[in-house]
Amino acid sequence: MGKFLHNYIMANRTYWKELESDTSKISQDLREIQKTVQDYGHRLIHIPMKIENLNQKVDEILKILPDLRKDLIDLKTDVADLKKNQRDSPETSKSRQERIRDTLGTVPLLHQKGKAMEVPKLKTRDERIREVINAIK
Repeated sequence: MGKFLHNYIMANRTYWKELESDTSKISQDLREIQKTVQDYGHRLIHIPMKIENLNQKVDEILKILPDLRKDLIDLKTDVADLKKNQRDSPETSKSRQERIRDTLGTVPLLHQKGKAMEVPKLKTRDERIREVINAIK
C-alpha cells in the first residue's frame, strides 16, 4: 500500500504541476480583468460629472445665442448698407488716390525705379503772398 500511495502522490504531483502553470495564467488573466473593470468603473463615475459640465456649457451657449443672433443680423444689415453705398457712390482707386493727395496736399511724381513718390503741391501766387504777409506779422 505504501508503494501505491507513493505512486498516487507522484502521479498527482505531476498533474498538479501541469495545472499550476494553467492556474497561474488564469489568475493573471483574472487580475487583468479586475483591473480593467476597475478602470471602467472609475471612468463611469466621472461620466455624470462630465454630462453635468456639458449641460452647463450648453445652457451658457443658449443664453448667448439670442444676443449673438441679433448682432449677426445687425452685422448683415451693416454689410448690406455698405454694399448699397458703394454701388451708389463707387470710388475708383484713382479717385481715392486723388482724394488722399488733396487731403495731404501732395501731387504724384513720376515713378523712379518702380517707386512712386509724392511731392508738395506748388503754391499759387495768392498763397505765396498770404505766406509772406503772415511771416511779416
